[in-house]
Amino acid sequence: MSSGDMLSENGVVLRARGERRLGPVPRVTLSIVCIVTGCLTLIPLLWTLSLSIRSGSDVFSNQLLPHSFRPGNFIDAWNQFGLGLLFWHSAIVTVGTVVITTALSVMAAYGFARYRTKVTEAIFIVILTGLMVPPAAVIIPFFVAMVKLGLYNSLVSVVIGESVFAIPFSLLLFRGYIDTIPVALTDAARTDGASELQAFRYVALPLLKPALATVALFTTISTWNGFLLPLVLLNNASTSTLTVGLTAVQSQYGALNLQLLSAAVVLAIIPILVVFVAARRYYVQGLSAGAVKQ
Repeated sequence: MSSGDMLSENGVVLRARGERRLGPVPRVTLSIVCIVTGCLTLIPLLWTLSLSIRSGSDVFSNQLLPHSFRPGNFIDAWNQFGLGLLFWHSAIVTVGTVVITTALSVMAAYGFARYRTKVTEAIFIVILTGLMVPPAAVIIPFFVAMVKLGLYNSLVSVVIGESVFAIPFSLLLFRGYIDTIPVALTDAARTDGASELQAFRYVALPLLKPALATVALFTTISTWNGFLLPLVLLNNASTSTLTVGLTAVQSQYGALNLQLLSAAVVLAIIPILVVFVAARRYYVQGLSAGAVKQ
């Protein structure tokens, strides 16, 4: 019997008032909703995967299972569309954004969580307003700023832009997670002679692995799939990222090479799947840990 259970006079175990179990009907209803939602999400992905292995004559078939099998579409798409360069640019932007966002957010969140004053709370709220500002609303002044700084048509400008828009959410998640870490742990380290930076690095940071993985995963997905900033800040194919490059390919060859375009899309999805599988251990834990204060 768990600590939240109560024992009645006749020996029947009762659950605490705040804990409720769903009945069979709600559970079945939720299961059906989850199955339908999963199917609606998977059907476009399965259809794209099906198109990616078809021959040109089988592209317009209205059946999900292909009548032909041509795995060479992936090699043809990689060579014909220049996916190697597009992947490299997207990887540079994604890695740069993840490193900058994670490093700045975790250190700032630690300061906001441990040193709370009226001034720091006001600054924190101002930073969080970034969550309510869509990138499209500030893309013109940001574009002008990058041009004046000489960063237009540079991957650095995209990294800066993606980091700016990723930091508010990362900061919010990190501070919520740091609030669950007992202050006594870092206080004990400082008592033993550690500086504030050492207490953060050797005590708090190792406990933030789930939050770090969650922030890294969210930032990776949003940056890898980012379209607006690369579209506005990069003006030629030599600096394009994967999303912008595939859009250009679609406008030029999409109607004639749907199977190759689908193969390119499948290849673009693979890195995100690899990152998600690698970080899945900490993903749910990092999202839920900051929701409840201990």
